[in-house]
Amino acid sequence: MEAIIITTDFSEAAMNAARYAAGLSKSIGIKRIVLYHSYDNAPAATDVPVAETDTPLAHEGSLLALEIVEREIGLVIGSDSGIAIDLVANGMPLELGVEQLAEQWRTGLVVVGTTGKSGLEKFFVGSNTVSLATSCPVPLLIVPKEAKFEAIEKIVFACDLKKVTRSKPVSEIGWWLDRFQAKLLVLNVALEGKRFDPDMIPEQYKMHELLDGFNPSYHYEEGEDIAEEIADFAEDEEAGLVITVPKSYGFFEGLFHRSVSRKLLDKSEVPLLLLKEKQ
Repeated sequence: MEAIIITTDFSEAAMNAARYAAGLSKSIGIKRIVLYHSYDNAPAATDVPVAETDTPLAHEGSLLALEIVEREIGLVIGSDSGIAIDLVANGMPLELGVEQLAEQWRTGLVVVGTTGKSGLEKFFVGSNTVSLATSCPVPLLIVPKEAKFEAIEKIVFACDLKKVTRSKPVSEIGWWLDRFQAKLLVLNVALEGKRFDPDMIPEQYKMHELLDGFNPSYHYEEGEDIAEEIADFAEDEEAGLVITVPKSYGFFEGLFHRSVSRKLLDKSEVPLLLLKEKQ
């Protein structure tokens, strides 16, 4: 992976995600960062004033605002990093814009913050991230608003035990483990009272066959809220990253549901990497 896309709506959370992505890029040897703003997706109020309509003025204002973000991440990566930064603004819907840029620049990752134009709660249940998670052709990294980039020593792979062989992107998990020389913690969370299922035993064997080469530790938990249990586990273990495959776990729907605890929405500092399910 040599290039990544950082999406921004110029909010405080998006700026934090850009800083995080810059630190990550420097750490894993990224050669190019594409800073992208869709003014079709522009919030009503941001920390940087941008024209809201699809006009030449909106385009020019967006590029000027992107230059502010560029200067900010430049402070993180330094002047001698060798990382090229490209600024892109257009009036495309966010999902379409990201898809085209990912193909054009052959990017391996898209980074987004945890708030959008509709505010935190609506974002967590709504359009932008859900749409990106389903349409984004490459992995999507969601950065919590309080996350600060540090060396990642532990990675949690939150997985289900269904269709293990088909759905698990093992090589991608291995790539992240290798880049950080991190310890893998494989976590399965079942709803309370539903842990024992004889059908899951063969799937456990398959999981071990796929992942034992990484020398992981395996953890099986129960709880009333799968998303909350995963977040608590990651924080208790001081993990630097949670990886999951949204379609196979149903984790994404749980994570962005209104019933998820305020702790998960407001206090989680562990970024979430959504990998694509194997076809």
